[in-house]
Parts: sequence; C-alpha cells; structure tokens
Amino acid sequence: MSTLVQNAPARAPGARRGSPNDDGRSPVLAADSTRARAFDLLRQETIERARLRRLQPVLETIAHRIGSTLTSAIRQPTHVEFVAFEQKTWEEHSSSLPDPTFVSSGMLLPLEGRVVLHMPVSLVLTLLDFYLGGDGMTEPERTQLTEIERALVSTLTEIVWNEIPPPFATLIALSVGMVQNSSSALLIQVGRPGIMCLVVELGVTIGDHEPVTMTLSLPLTVLVPVLEHIEHHQGSDGMEGRIDRKEARRRILAVPMDLKVSYPAIHLTPTELLSLQVGDVIHLDQEQGDGPFELDLLVQDVPFGTGVLVENGSKVACTILTKRERTDE
Repeated sequence: MSTLVQNAPARAPGARRGSPNDDGRSPVLAADSTRARAFDLLRQETIERARLRRLQPVLETIAHRIGSTLTSAIRQPTHVEFVAFEQKTWEEHSSSLPDPTFVSSGMLLPLEGRVVLHMPVSLVLTLLDFYLGGDGMTEPERTQLTEIERALVSTLTEIVWNEIPPPFATLIALSVGMVQNSSSALLIQVGRPGIMCLVVELGVTIGDHEPVTMTLSLPLTVLVPVLEHIEHHQGSDGMEGRIDRKEARRRILAVPMDLKVSYPAIHLTPTELLSLQVGDVIHLDQEQGDGPFELDLLVQDVPFGTGVLVENGSKVACTILTKRERTDE
C-alpha cells in the first residue's frame, strides 16, 4: 500500500519569509513592513462621550459669562458660544496651533491642573483695538504681539479667567492662580507627556465681525475630578435624588421673605393730595369697633393674615390675629 505525498513548491531563489502565498495571504509580516511602536503604559484613555455631555451645560455657562465680561470690557457686543469639544493629547493639540500665537495658562486650584486658553492673534488685536477706543475696522497683518500688546491683553485674559470658576461653584470650589502668558503653545507643559486633554472650541463674534474660534484645554487631571463631582451631585439612584430634594426644600424654606404690616388703603382726591403739607394728619377712615384695630399682613403683596399693633417694651410689635389657611393645589 503506497501513500501519495505532494511536495510543497520550492521557494523561489531570493524569496523572503513572509512573501504572499498563492492565495494572496501573507502569514508572516516582513520586518521592514511593520509600523510597530512601543506601547505607553502610562497613556490615559479617553473619557466616554456620554460622561462628557454632563459637562456641556457648565461649558455653555462659561461661554456666556465670558461674552458678557468682554462686552463690558471693550464696550462692544461680544457673543461667545460653545461650539464643540474633542479629546486630544496636549502634544497633538499644541502642535496644531500656529506659532507664534497667544496662549494663556492658569492653575485650576485645588485640582492643581493647568488649563490653557488659546486666542488667535487676530482676535487679540481686535479686542485690543476696541479696548483702546478704536473702531475695530483696521486689522494689522501681524502674527505676533508686541510687548505693549502683551501687557494690555493680560488685563483682558485676567477677567476671562475670573469667569471660569463661578459655574463650578455648586459642584466644587475652584480658583485660578499662577497665570502665565506665552507666544507659543509648545512652551507650555500641562502635565506629563501624552496627557489627554478636552479641547473646548468657543466661537467669538464681536459686533459685525466674522466669528473667530478660541480654545480652552482642560487636562484629565482637572476633568476627571470635576466630572466625579457632577455625577455625585446629580445622583445615580433614587436615594441620592431624595436627599437632593430634601436639601433643596431646606434651602427654599431658608430664603428670607418680606412680611408687611399694612393699614387698609384710603382714597384721596387729587385736590386733597396736592393740598397736603408737612405736618398734616391723614385719617385712616377705619371705624374703631369693640375689637382690636386689625391690620393686614402681606407676603410678597399676597394676604397672609391679620394682626394688631402692640407694645413690646419700648418697641412696637404686631400680634397675629388670623392666619390664611394653606392650600396645596
């Protein structure tokens, strides 16, 4: 009994291991055809977009506050709106910015993360023109600021930085410190190499000018703690929701309100009003019966009850006679 064995085709002279088979597949890649690189174990992964959406209302509030602040500073209608956000490494984002340009960075305390604000030179020159009383019609064709312009723009960036912490006040107390301005994003270090950042695009429109985009970069050292505070504040289950409602009710009941003790209205003719002089006595025209002289108690101009004036030592006080019944609709 014999066995038929089919020999594999001989490798052609000069062929290398990894050459395609007859079916076009290459089971082994040649060393010079790979694009391998070392895996960075310290590289931080991106955050799910659903989690980032929780931050969008805060970013929109920051944009509106910056627009209002710039409007007051340059005395021109300035509209700033949230456009979009994207996750990039700081090296990827900084290398995509023009050089030279204008960037301002500040430490967001107590998170100890450096946030970077990038404003194109054209936007800075327009803001400075209006800030100094110009008409904003002439735009110098320059890509770099002078020393005087850098000093002046520091005032504008300072008021912009002041508008970033307040929207986070209900979540976490933040402050901005160690603000530094630079003409190149490559000179700013926001963290270790490869750190991920959330790059927020803000559209700036001054008067009738074309919109210009500036960016706000938040590293993960800032972003993750803020997101955790937002998620904790919003609550992930019903128990946290009930605790939040109780806290909201407690705060509402602690709001001060005005209670007015009011005499009943009287009616005077225009002639009587015009004839009034200092020292005249106006009669209240309320009949004094057997009971006390009742006065209306008003809360936000809504009847709350009635009371009567009494003496409490050397001071005048009011004793409540009747109280309006509470009605829940």
